[in-house]
Amino acid sequence: MSTPAHSSSREASMDSEEVLRRLSIGDPVLCAAFMSDVHPVLPGTLDRQSLALLRLGASIGTGAIGPVLHQRVGESLAAGLDFDEVVASLVALVPVIGIERAVAAAPGVAQGLGYDVGADLERPD
Repeated sequence: MSTPAHSSSREASMDSEEVLRRLSIGDPVLCAAFMSDVHPVLPGTLDRQSLALLRLGASIGTGAIGPVLHQRVGESLAAGLDFDEVVASLVALVPVIGIERAVAAAPGVAQGLGYDVGADLERPD
């Protein structure tokens, strides 16, 4: 018996549909697994860099500061993104989050990248 060519993509879609269904009802087991940060994202759907960028963007967008923001920047670097790509992701968020939130996040992102903005601002030109 032959399996339709689209069945594997349909199965992956079913997995995503189940996630949406369970998230929609606040399934406590699923939510706890997602909040633990050790769950596998739907296998094969996001690469490490994409996941790191999404988490960094969400952290910046929600106003995260300090250790959370530093952790997200560190995850981005560990996933293979470089200094310029992290900065570009902050800039790309400006039309969505507003300039005020981007300005507020910039020092934390810089610190997470190991760049001391304050020291550079204090240097005479």
